Amino acid sequence: MKTPALVMDLGMNNGDDSAYYLAKGFAVVALEANGELVAACRRRFVGEIASGRLTIVEAAIFSSEGEVTFLVNEANDHWSSIEPGWAGREDTATRPVTVPAVTLDTLFRRHGVPHYLKIDVEGVDGIVLDQLAEAPVKPAYVSVEDCRFGFDYVETLSRAGYRRFKLFDQSTVPELIDPAITYRFPAGSSGPFGEDVPGEWLDVEEFVELYATTVRDRAGNRLAPRSRWWDIHAKRA
Repeated sequence: MKTPALVMDLGMNNGDDSAYYLAKGFAVVALEANGELVAACRRRFVGEIASGRLTIVEAAIFSSEGEVTFLVNEANDHWSSIEPGWAGREDTATRPVTVPAVTLDTLFRRHGVPHYLKIDVEGVDGIVLDQLAEAPVKPAYVSVEDCRFGFDYVETLSRAGYRRFKLFDQSTVPELIDPAITYRFPAGSSGPFGEDVPGEWLDVEEFVELYATTVRDRAGNRLAPRSRWWDIHAKRA
């Protein structure tokens, strides 16, 4: 069942994105594998959880159900990941914990297909997009954190039926306000989504050209300074 009033936040972290979606009036299902962050978010959103507007799923998303080893980065919890290369970047220390694993199909069957799906799961984003491509019913809007696999992400989204794209510079998020609810975005949050993302929607060819001249070229060489980073937004129609 498709639920227009639902947003799914894959990679809840400290809850700043979920707080925005809730402020916009959406119900939210948020996934987070770091138990310490989950506990903090349960305290932060005690009222929203009690009212049923927020459901927190304490698990990692993966290609299959069961359990996985999740590596908690001791220096930067944003880097925590199933993937050792992601979790231990810059030679930082990690702590392994065993957590439940769920698939995107399971989340959709249990909670409904969201209006908007945010994907920011540090090294597992491609796995989620592959599962999205196979989903019989898909969200109207999707975003995924860019990385060196950005060209692959766009190709998978196009294969999944997404036809329009925006490239959103995440370094600009603290400068933005949602005027509809007078909401100022905190640094580190994902910012607006859907039609509220700044810029024009581009078809896949236009988007790839913009990406290849803004973020990294087709050989994989990064073009922009490290002070800038992006989300790729997509919509079906």
